[in-house]
Amino acid sequence: MKAFHFTLQAVQTLRHRQQQQAIESYIHALMARQQAADRLEAIRDKIRVNHQEICRILTSAVATVAPIAQATQYESVLETKQTELAVALALAERRLQNAFQAMLSARRRSSMVAKLRDKQFALHNRAQWREEQKTLDDLAARRVTHPMAWKAQEIPS
Repeated sequence: MKAFHFTLQAVQTLRHRQQQQAIESYIHALMARQQAADRLEAIRDKIRVNHQEICRILTSAVATVAPIAQATQYESVLETKQTELAVALALAERRLQNAFQAMLSARRRSSMVAKLRDKQFALHNRAQWREEQKTLDDLAARRVTHPMAWKAQEIPS
C-alpha cells in the first residue's frame, strides 16, 4: 500500500502559520483595545472624583476662588485627556475589527486547503480500495484446483 502524500503540504503549513499569526494579532489588538478602554474609564473616574471635589468646595462654608480655579483647570486637563483616550479607543477598535477580519480570512484560506487535503485523502483511499479489490478479483479469477485433486489422478481406473 502506498502511503498518502498531500501534494500541497507546504501550502497547508504556510496557511496554518498565517492563521496562527492572525490569531496572535487579533489577541494583541483585543488586549490593546481593553487597555485603551481601561485608561478611558480611569480618566472618567478621575473626572467624577474631581466633580465631587468641586461640589464639596462649593458647598463648604469657606469657599475660596483658588481651590475652585485649580479644580476647574484640573477638570479641563482631564477632559482633554478623556478626548485623546476616546480617539485612541476608537482607533484600537478599528484595529481590532481589521485584525478580526484578517483572522477570519486566514481561517477561510486554511480551511480551503484542509478541504482539498480531505478530498485528496478520500481519492487516495478509493484508489487503494480499488487496487485491493482488483487484487482480490485476480486471486478469485485464478483457477484453484482442489487440494485433494492430486490423489484422484494417482488412482488407476
